Amino acid sequence: MNPIVVVHGGGAGPISKDRKERVHQGIVRAATVGYGILREGGSALDAVEGAVVALEDDPEFNADTSLLSH
Repeated sequence: MNPIVVVHGGGAGPISKDRKERVHQGIVRAATVGYGILREGGSALDAVEGAVVALEDDPEFNADTSLLSH
């Protein structure tokens, strides 16, 4: 079975043209993390957590990493 990963990078407001590519790269990075976890046999929950942490660690996204220990 080939895993499928869907990542939603927010969308609470408009994304300016100068940020669009950086946001896109962040979403791709998060999806790649989640996909890699699934390919290595990790659980769906682990894949979601990995993708969310990748988004939270990206300064382009409005996320608070202080609540997570990773």
